[in-house]
Amino acid sequence: MISKILITLAVIVACMWMLSARTKPVLKTIPNPGAERKKMLVRNAAIGFMVIMAVAAGTMIYLEADKRGSVVTVHVINTQSGATKSYQAMKSDIQSDGFTTLDGLQVFVAGIERIEIETRSATE
Repeated sequence: MISKILITLAVIVACMWMLSARTKPVLKTIPNPGAERKKMLVRNAAIGFMVIMAVAAGTMIYLEADKRGSVVTVHVINTQSGATKSYQAMKSDIQSDGFTTLDGLQVFVAGIERIEIETRSATE
């Protein structure tokens, strides 16, 4: 009895295997000119957008690198007494807790002090 079930299952599996192994005929596709034009338009628009974004990113990196090397005036203000000291420093040498002046002096800012950065104008 079990052999009949196994033989039936083997025949079904063999038939499914034979049907799936048969090659299907390849149909010739006719390209739609309108769809091809639309696909090329979308592709060209995407490439154009990527080029614009790459140029914009490069420009922003260049401008930021140019600003990082500029000399700025740093005002350290004591919030309790209102006393102000001014220093000259490169913008790239300024951190949140202190900075290094052009003379090589390292200035650390206390918790009660505030930093104001004044950039030089282009007309000076």
